[in-house]
Amino acid sequence: MNIFAQWFGNFWILFQAQFSIFEAVRRKTTEGTTLIIWLSGATGSGKTSTSAILAQVGCSVVREEVPPKLFQAFLSDPTKYCEELQETLMRSRYSQFQLVRDERYVIFDRSVEEDLEVFCRMHHETGYLRDDAMARLETLAAELKADLPTPDLIIYLKVNEVLLSQRMAEIGHPKLIVDSLSAQLKLYSKWVSCLKGNVLVVDNANCRPQALKTVLAGLQC
Repeated sequence: MNIFAQWFGNFWILFQAQFSIFEAVRRKTTEGTTLIIWLSGATGSGKTSTSAILAQVGCSVVREEVPPKLFQAFLSDPTKYCEELQETLMRSRYSQFQLVRDERYVIFDRSVEEDLEVFCRMHHETGYLRDDAMARLETLAAELKADLPTPDLIIYLKVNEVLLSQRMAEIGHPKLIVDSLSAQLKLYSKWVSCLKGNVLVVDNANCRPQALKTVLAGLQC
């Protein structure tokens, strides 16, 4: 890819992001209600970095909080601890949202829907979740989603598998997580194709967080 093509690609990605976010903000400001944005994407796609940027401009962020001890237990014995880990993640998102539900702008660093449709289904396919455990998590997800707002905008951060693998290796993600990347991406592709509403797909392969920060500099929540 030549320099001009790469520059134009980044410009177009950022223009789309800026237009989509500012249009959503304009609409919600007019309505006087809370703006809900989901930041979605596979492990290593840049969700946490992007949500941190949005937090810097004043947005409230529902973060992905993974209890270290439980995560280590899952890595040691995924079949035994998978259901507990997935349930904990879902409930954490729900509990965090209750604390910020009256704020003007709320960003979800991954959603309960992704927990179910990507990660629970992936673990079910690999055998880490039995049928009964999967059924319980489906019921839990339905109950939580019934009391959570639908998003005004879903930003899906898309990165190719090769680059994601490189990023995960640099960060030092556990082998179990790295080995599941291909299955994770396939489920994400299926999930995104079925989404309704406003969805912005951003190719985050060449777009650095600093560039997004520049675009959002004028958005003071």
